[in-house]
Amino acid sequence: MAAERTSGIDFTGLEETFEWLKAKKNFLVGIALILALGWAASSFVSNQLEEQKREPWQAVFGADATPWEATPAELEALLSAGTVKGTAAEPYVRYWLALSKHEAGDAAGALAALQAFKRDYAGSALSSAKLPGSDHELRSAVERMEAQITALEQWKQQNPLPAANPPPNGAAVTLVTDRGNIVIGLYPEQAPQSCAAFLEVAPLLKDRFIGKVAPEKWIEAGLTEAGVAFDTDAVKEPFPPFEVNALSHFAGAVTFRQAPFTKGPFQPDLRVLLATDFNEAGRSTVFGHVVAGFDLLLAMTKDPRKAENPQLLETPIKITEVQIAPAGSTPPGGGSGN
Repeated sequence: MAAERTSGIDFTGLEETFEWLKAKKNFLVGIALILALGWAASSFVSNQLEEQKREPWQAVFGADATPWEATPAELEALLSAGTVKGTAAEPYVRYWLALSKHEAGDAAGALAALQAFKRDYAGSALSSAKLPGSDHELRSAVERMEAQITALEQWKQQNPLPAANPPPNGAAVTLVTDRGNIVIGLYPEQAPQSCAAFLEVAPLLKDRFIGKVAPEKWIEAGLTEAGVAFDTDAVKEPFPPFEVNALSHFAGAVTFRQAPFTKGPFQPDLRVLLATDFNEAGRSTVFGHVVAGFDLLLAMTKDPRKAENPQLLETPIKITEVQIAPAGSTPPGGGSGN
């Protein structure tokens, strides 16, 4: 039945189509060639226009130019040398100079550069094209940058970075070593949980070591001689606690390296910051400050370190005794101040 239906189909129209295609073969090939040549010509013109746009930058920065990575000094040197003077690259160098000054923390220099740009390139799209921003205000790119820098500077004035933490007002814990004493003052009011936890584990530091260091960043205490953080299995979970306070990560700050997720079973990193690092906020809790012996810790960081693990000292410094003095009393350990 199916064969009968198939044999009844009229293929006349299809055969005529094939005959037409054969007759017009050369014509169709010609059309295809014309289309291909048109596409190639269009691509060539497009690439040439793109090259013309890049040419001023390439003349200044080279073929692999990344002008946004140039420092203010490098951009100013280009302008002073006259390399870009009068070229299509000049306004962009001037604009990137303002942005780079802002990134470098020179707000006054950035605003002055933007003012000069508006004066010298009033007709530039960066100065004249008004576009809506997140605040729905119509501003040019230069005006928007000026507004953002001004707002940021006002915020900094209203919220200045702290110059220092207050003096510790809690107990003092002295770590006695054969190199001298390190005295840690605590902040029980600002970091009550961490101070309580530290006082609980402080006796465990006896016969442990100071032996892990990231030069110019931090030094770690309470390690085994092999460089493993001390166990605190006797302390109830969670340990160490994580708490947010107003204490900042200044040089000399004592912290538990404990982010708000589980670090591991009772193995805290007890660190002293060797340099101020505000990026540590949220990664560790400040609960104390080295009030004596900071220079000793700095000297320890200069000791030889293991080749297979550059953070570990070849000869870690043993903590031979731990002394705790209550708030308001004189610490039992002396040591040199910081």
